[in-house]
Amino acid sequence: MLVSHAVEARPILTIYGDVAKQSFTREELMQLADRTIETETPWTEGQQVFLGVSAQKLLKTYDKQGHALKVHALNDYWSTIPSDEINKYNPVFAIKKNGEWMPIRDKGPIWVIYPLSEFNQYDNEILHSRMVWQVNHIEILEEE
Repeated sequence: MLVSHAVEARPILTIYGDVAKQSFTREELMQLADRTIETETPWTEGQQVFLGVSAQKLLKTYDKQGHALKVHALNDYWSTIPSDEINKYNPVFAIKKNGEWMPIRDKGPIWVIYPLSEFNQYDNEILHSRMVWQVNHIEILEEE
């Protein structure tokens, strides 16, 4: 039991860049969770329900509206989410899929999710490239 509690208390996300560096545990992110997106993705079958912290809320938390985000994965892949896409799509940094925590083997612990179904963007490869999974760092870039 102590081992699982220690794992849960370990930070899974670090935010840095144009802000003071800060780390979050899964539970801390859950307290900030404000957005649910129900969508299909190229990597899942059928509609899935994702819950997490919206990009807009993340930027508002740091008073950095209008900034872009550079999102990094465990495997060193990264992608930048421009501020215009944050305003239009308000992607979510999902920590739950269909009510369950997402393990690393299932694209967790954090997966960037765009509302592809809502905007009829299922085949948009540019958005797909920004749907980073296994997210562990987010860099808030200087204002665009």
